Amino acid sequence: MYLQNHNVFKVNQTEFKECIKPPPNLVLTSWNDIIQLTSPGNKWYICGVRKHCSLFQQKLAINVLETNDPAPSPLP
Repeated sequence: MYLQNHNVFKVNQTEFKECIKPPPNLVLTSWNDIIQLTSPGNKWYICGVRKHCSLFQQKLAINVLETNDPAPSPLP
C-alpha cells in the first residue's frame, strides 16, 4: 500500500535503471493494488511522481524464483 502522493508503474529493466516513466494510463491507481507474482523472472516497479525514482531511488526489483512446490491456497 502506498500514499496518494506516490504511484507505482510496472516497468522493464531499462525503464527501471533509467527511471523512465511509462504513459500515465499504465499507472497502478487504486492505492491498494495487489500484484500476483505467479511466474518466475525479474519484475521491476518504480514511483512515477516527479523525481521520486531518480532522486530518492523509490523503485523495487523483484526476482521471482521457480518452485516445484504446489502454490498455497488463497486466503478466504
